[in-house]
Amino acid sequence: MTENNHDTHILPRPVERLPEYAHAKARQTLAERLKDAFKLSEASASAIANAVVDPSDVRASIGAADDPDVERIPVPGGTLLGIRTSVWARRTMPDPRNPRTLPSRRHPFAVEPGTGGEDSKFRPVPEPRPLDPDRPQSAELAVDIENSHHLAWASQQAARFVLAENDWRTSIESQGVMEAVWLVATTYQHGDGSEPVTTLTTVEGSSRDTAVHNLLGIRSADVPYDDQDAKFRAHIRRLNDAFERGERDKQTVVALRCERIPALILVGFRPHASGTTGFPTAVKSFVALRHVDPPKPWGEGPENESLADEVLDELYRRDLITGTQRDYYAGACTRAEAKAAHLPVDPVQRAAQIVRLFTSPDDGVEEAIRVAVTSQSTRKRITSKLMNELATALILRAVADDPAKIDQIRRYLRHAFGKAVHRSDWVATGRTTDQLVEAALDEVREAIGKGSTDEPGPASMELAIRASYPLVVTGRLNADRGSSGNAQPDRRTPGEILDTMRRSLHGVHQLGQALRDFDDGPLLRAVDEQGQVKRLADDSADQVVSDIYLRHEFPPPGKAKAARAGDTPMDRYHNALGALGAALLEVDHAFAGLTAVEGDDGQPLVDSQGVEPRLTDSWRELVSRLDEEMVVWARTFRKAYGTKRTAPANGDIDEDEQEDVDPYADTDEELTED
Repeated sequence: MTENNHDTHILPRPVERLPEYAHAKARQTLAERLKDAFKLSEASASAIANAVVDPSDVRASIGAADDPDVERIPVPGGTLLGIRTSVWARRTMPDPRNPRTLPSRRHPFAVEPGTGGEDSKFRPVPEPRPLDPDRPQSAELAVDIENSHHLAWASQQAARFVLAENDWRTSIESQGVMEAVWLVATTYQHGDGSEPVTTLTTVEGSSRDTAVHNLLGIRSADVPYDDQDAKFRAHIRRLNDAFERGERDKQTVVALRCERIPALILVGFRPHASGTTGFPTAVKSFVALRHVDPPKPWGEGPENESLADEVLDELYRRDLITGTQRDYYAGACTRAEAKAAHLPVDPVQRAAQIVRLFTSPDDGVEEAIRVAVTSQSTRKRITSKLMNELATALILRAVADDPAKIDQIRRYLRHAFGKAVHRSDWVATGRTTDQLVEAALDEVREAIGKGSTDEPGPASMELAIRASYPLVVTGRLNADRGSSGNAQPDRRTPGEILDTMRRSLHGVHQLGQALRDFDDGPLLRAVDEQGQVKRLADDSADQVVSDIYLRHEFPPPGKAKAARAGDTPMDRYHNALGALGAALLEVDHAFAGLTAVEGDDGQPLVDSQGVEPRLTDSWRELVSRLDEEMVVWARTFRKAYGTKRTAPANGDIDEDEQEDVDPYADTDEELTED
């Protein structure tokens, strides 16, 4: 939302005098208690103590160091420990990587940092990690940034997005912040060698903290570097003096309401006795439990982005992927960095690797995904649909386009990986497009030669998955657009169309051509059954593919290709084939219509009345003749286009030694008697 207009008629919350900023001794005493009770570092404990409005009250509320009396918050994997208090807004910082911004980020794999617009000036700020790798359950986070300019840029980007999408300023300037923001001591570590800085950072956004900073004129990125206690104390004194004088101008009133805000400071985490959950994951779990409901749900895109990142983190923690692979899949490395690590820089091959990761049959990978998802979500079933959505979220980090266009691509691409992708044994190889096409053609020829309609093989599967990227990203293959004004000839998903294509020689050629053309530009050309690029009817240009074209050219089983405009013998052959297919479908429809006619007793009349033999005998003769002809046609097709690989003496298939064999040769006499 952009403005909470429903708050404008509410009576403003009365203002009151602000407490004085606590003296250094009181803050130091609280910091010592925090270190003892929660094993926090000096920097983290001091950041908390400096932000708290009343250190003495918080110190008293903690109680004994060996058994602190704090709020206990159950989350998947354990219990978070929190302190509810008031904090100074100028001593807190909104998250510079607000989760709401995840889908709109420009990742280095898509745009080299500094070479695009303002939104790609730096690489996105990475996920928080444990401050001490040896103590992953300590309630302290660390974030790696290049320098202070990187933090300032990220904060500005997040603030701009939040104020446009979830603006609470109208409400807060009249009511103040009424619900606690969630804070964690976060250390920002600079890549340029500057000393690290620690401050309390929100972990749920935060739209409220962003609004407060905007109202107070605070530059959020300056908070970690501001240690001017005397200046802050003087500022509070001036506001109180204005209050005592009865000054109630808007600027003073807003400051009196917003200088302090309610907060829940997370200071500890106790995992389950046998658990391995770390503090960063526990915090994500806590935040995710909030954002499935208003004030404003994240929505499907941000939710999947966050879950996908957590999956990568969990795979890394379990040593199932390397740190380099995690950054690569997350889109957090540039293409140059990927190349240096000997990882494919082609987004098509990267997409195939991500799909294989999320459809892996490896038990360890499946368990890691389950743990990661359930740590942030109440989902109990890890479905193929969810895996497709998570894979799609990562794949699209290689795309730099308008956010609305990316969201549309996401909604289509998630349907491009059908059931066979999850069930088949395939791998994401480094083969070139030509090598992969040749291997897929061999598989399809072998399947045709065997008369098999089952799985052709892993090469055709990998080819279809690779080709899904250019076809969907360029808008040449869409998901079901619905029934209203829909010109699509059928309602198949992209995955079903791709699966149809990879099972025919023509389809394999078309998938390969889409990949080749995508390297040169957005125009993907159509090819004929031999893989030759088609020309338009007037020969003015090459024919390009579209969603409707692909659905007509690669129809579902039992339906022939769409009619062709040409008048060559091959065109007339395909048109006649289409006419026969349509007629047979109409026969099937008429047959179903006859059996659906019911009598007074509710039973089909054809079952009680039957059909005259003079009709059925003629029909059966026709059907028998057609059946015999179709058997011959199928055998001829297998002989013309299929191959059967011969097995050498050692039993292994030699891909270089193949021969065209008719697997039905033993039935020649029977098939050709008439």
